[in-house]
Amino acid sequence: MIRFVCDSCERVKSPNEIWLLGLAAEAVAPTAARREVTILPTWDRERAVHSLAVHFCSEKCKDRYVTRLFGAEVVEGETVRIVPRTRIKATSTRTTTRRRARTRRKRAA
Repeated sequence: MIRFVCDSCERVKSPNEIWLLGLAAEAVAPTAARREVTILPTWDRERAVHSLAVHFCSEKCKDRYVTRLFGAEVVEGETVRIVPRTRIKATSTRTTTRRRARTRRKRAA
C-alpha cells in the first residue's frame, strides 16, 4: 500500500481527499544550479508515484514549500521557475594540478 504524505506538513492523504500534485527537479552543474517545480492541474496517481513528485494537502502547504525552496519570492501560476543569478566558480583539481605543474616548469627553467 502506498501512502501519500504532504511534503510541507507531513499529513497523510486519505483516499477521498483532493490534493495538489507537482513535479520538482533540481539540476546542478559546475557553473550554475537550477530548481524547478511544476504544479499539475489535477491529481494523477501514475504521476503521484513518480520519484520527482511532490504532494500538498492545501494551497497553503504548497506556498510554504515553494517559499522554503526558492526564498521569499513566490511566482504566481502553475509553473514556478527560478534560475539563480550568480554563477558558481568551478575549478577542477585537474586544472589546478596543471597550473601548478606549469608554474614549477617555469621556475625550473
